[in-house]
Amino acid sequence: MTTFFCVLALDAVLWSFLDDKKIQAGIIAHTLQDSQDIFQDKLKFTFDHLDPRLRAFFRIVGDSARELSFSHGSCIRVGTSLRSATLQYLHISEFGKICAKYPEKAREVISGALNTIEPGQHVFIESTAEGKEGKYYDMVQQAKQRVGKSHGPLDFKYRFFPWHREPSYKMDHPVDIPIDMQEYFDSLQNQGIKLSDQQKWWYTKKAETQQEDMKREYPSTDIEAFEASQIGNWYATQMRELRDAGHVTKLSYDRSQPVNCAFDLGQADHMAIWFFQINRAGEIMVIDYFQKQDMPLNSVVDMLNSKGYTYGTHIWPADARARDRAGITFEQQAHAFGLKGYVLESHSLIDGINLTRTTFSKMWFDEEKCREGLICLENYSKKWNNTLGGYSSEPLHNQYSHGADAMRYLVAGYQKVSNSTSTEDEMKALRYYFG
Repeated sequence: MTTFFCVLALDAVLWSFLDDKKIQAGIIAHTLQDSQDIFQDKLKFTFDHLDPRLRAFFRIVGDSARELSFSHGSCIRVGTSLRSATLQYLHISEFGKICAKYPEKAREVISGALNTIEPGQHVFIESTAEGKEGKYYDMVQQAKQRVGKSHGPLDFKYRFFPWHREPSYKMDHPVDIPIDMQEYFDSLQNQGIKLSDQQKWWYTKKAETQQEDMKREYPSTDIEAFEASQIGNWYATQMRELRDAGHVTKLSYDRSQPVNCAFDLGQADHMAIWFFQINRAGEIMVIDYFQKQDMPLNSVVDMLNSKGYTYGTHIWPADARARDRAGITFEQQAHAFGLKGYVLESHSLIDGINLTRTTFSKMWFDEEKCREGLICLENYSKKWNNTLGGYSSEPLHNQYSHGADAMRYLVAGYQKVSNSTSTEDEMKALRYYFG
C-alpha cells in the first residue's frame, strides 16, 4: 500500500509541470526510522531508477534526507507529522499505530496536516487495525457508514482488503486442519466467504507462527481486524475467546435474582458501573453497563432506580472510605441514599488484572447493553514506553480504564456477594417477580 501511494504521489509531483502546476506532496510515517526507510527505499530509489531519457526532464534543486524538490516548483516530503504544510497529495501510513502508540503525535497529524485538507486534494490513509480506539478507528467507522451513500468533497471513501483477495496467499501442499480452524472456515462460509483448500492450507500454516496476531495481520473481515488481539492490551485475548465461545450475546434480566453492581467511583472523573447477576450454576451474567463523567451521587441513584432492577449488593473500591473535604466518605453518602454496599480491601493492581483474566471464562455479557463496557475491556491497554520502545507493565489511564477498573472490582468482590445473599433479598426479588 505505502509503495503504491509513494509512486502515485511522486508521479503527480514529477509531471505537474505539464499542467503548469506546483504540487506539494507529503507522506507521514509512524516512526522516524520508517520515514527514512520510505524516503530512501521507495521515493529516492524509484526516482534514481527512472529511465535516463525520462530522468533528463527533471532537475533536482533540493535533495535532503527527507525531501525531493524540483526546478519546476513541486516537491515531495516524508516525515512523522508534516505540520503547517499545505499539501495537494497526502499519504498517512500506519495511522492506526500512530493513534495507538503515539496519541500526541496523532493529535498533531489531525490538527496539522489533516487540518489543511481542502476540496480537490488527495488524501490516503492506510493502516493495520490496532483495536477499537483512537481517531483511526473512528474515521474508519464514519467512512464505513457512508458506503452506498453520496460522498461530499471532504468525505473519505472506505476500502478494506482481506487476505483472501490476495492471489498469492495459497499453498499447494496439504496440511491437517484442526477442528477449531475448520469451524472458523465454516463461519466464514456462512458469511459468504468461500475459501479454496489451497487458501485454507496457507492460512492454517501461517496461523501457526502468527497465532493471536493472525486476525490483525491477515483479517478475513473488517470487524475481525478491529477485534483482533493486541499485544499492548490487557484483556484482548480473553475478550476474543469470549466472543468466539458465544459468551457475548443477548441476555435476559432474571427477575427472581437480585442485580449486583460493581462501581469505579468518579465524580470529577468518569464513574463506571457493571450490573450483574449470579445464576444457579454460579456463572456471572453481566446484563448492563453505565459510564458517565461528572455524575453526582443523587443522579447515580436516580439512574439506578430508572433501570427497574431489584438490587442486591453494590461493590465499591477501597477509596469509598476515603473522606472528602467535608470529612464524609462515599460509603456514608451512599448509605444515606439507601444504597447497601460492600467495600473491598485494597489489592495489587496486577493481581487484580490476572484474577480478572482467569475469571472471564465464567462470564456472559449482554451484547447490546454492555457494548460500551465491552469496548473498554477490549481497549484497556498498557502504557507505551518510548525509552524502551515497548509496552510497560503500567496500565494507561484513559476513557477505557474506568470500565476495566470496575470489572476488576466486580471480580474481586462477586464471591462475597454471591455467598451473602440474605433471605430478605431473595424474598424481595421473588415478590417483585411474582407481584
